[in-house]
Amino acid sequence: MAGTFGRPLVNVSFTTRNHYVPQWHQRLFLSPGEKDAALYYLDLKPDRVRGGDRKVYTKNDLWRRGPGKCFYEENLYTLAFGADASDVIEKRFFGEIDRHGAEALKKVADCEFGKHGGNCLQTLATYLDAQKLRTPKGLDFLKTLSPDGSHQKALYRMGRLSLMHVTMWMEGIWEILSCDNTPTRFILSDHPVTTYNKGAFPGAPRCAYPFDPGIELLGTHTIFPLTPARCLVITNLGYVRNPKAHPLESRENPRMFGDTIMFTGSVQTGRQLRDDQVLAINYILKTRARRYIAAGQEAWLYPEEHLTRKTWDKLGGKFFLSPDPRKVGFSTAIYVGYKDGRSRGWDEYGRMPDDDDPRVKAQRERERATFYESRDEWEKHFGKLKPDPQGWRW
Repeated sequence: MAGTFGRPLVNVSFTTRNHYVPQWHQRLFLSPGEKDAALYYLDLKPDRVRGGDRKVYTKNDLWRRGPGKCFYEENLYTLAFGADASDVIEKRFFGEIDRHGAEALKKVADCEFGKHGGNCLQTLATYLDAQKLRTPKGLDFLKTLSPDGSHQKALYRMGRLSLMHVTMWMEGIWEILSCDNTPTRFILSDHPVTTYNKGAFPGAPRCAYPFDPGIELLGTHTIFPLTPARCLVITNLGYVRNPKAHPLESRENPRMFGDTIMFTGSVQTGRQLRDDQVLAINYILKTRARRYIAAGQEAWLYPEEHLTRKTWDKLGGKFFLSPDPRKVGFSTAIYVGYKDGRSRGWDEYGRMPDDDDPRVKAQRERERATFYESRDEWEKHFGKLKPDPQGWRW
């Protein structure tokens, strides 16, 4: 077995096939009862080849493949040390993250996170952060941070920037959307942690490959399909409080790697999507993918053929992806007491609580007005709020 960088590898178990969407996650999207345990795998940019007749032909774009042959690249995570090479990223770094992430994802998809406390949600957020950076698109983004665009430097930067998104995600409003009764189910893309901002159209400079709308933008939703029937969406609290704000404004106190705290009882569950809303999510996932998408059924790979409205800022209707504000309390701070008598607090945007700050007081008054206006809109449109099937109380 030859090494990637020229030297023969003595260790025959050296991993060269790197799955940037783990096989265990892909298996969740297999259709039940399929004998060959394969996904419908669509190449959005199939290669073109010149035939013996000198004509140019496009290769097949649709395949039936098992998880072992989907969403991988050879030596994507191989580290080079001169003539030597290492697969430590695949086996140790992602090995640990995937092991814990798979357990957390299942609990969240089954809405059992309340039994396991905040550790389950934090573990999933850690996994999401790694999943966002580990794809070819994520690594291409990291290459833009280096003057020479080196792949090796991108791999090292991926390790150093691990957990960069977790703080802002944990301060957002989480909702687990369901599509148990729709003919269409969620697809999986080669960049499954996808961000959508209705103010950032796909052709906009800020969305040019390999960039996506930043999580720090007020109106950005983070979308992550957990299973074919469950999709996690994380929305910035400030946008829930004021959904009429400009979506490209910066959220309050955007930062990376900061301490924060999350109330697990605020996670929303139970909302069943319409089929057009599932199609809209799949359309976003497909539009923001780099090259490949996969699904349990072939028809789900072509959401654009069934959507009646594909205008980016009108997808899914007025309340699309927005969590129900009636399930969100207008809380301003969380305090934690420790056994040694110490205590610590965070306000709703992860700052030290300071109710005397004039700017904070003015902001809260503005948000309070828009927040309750939004709650009234939901009440008029959807009727009286029904009890949550998972037993949460608001």
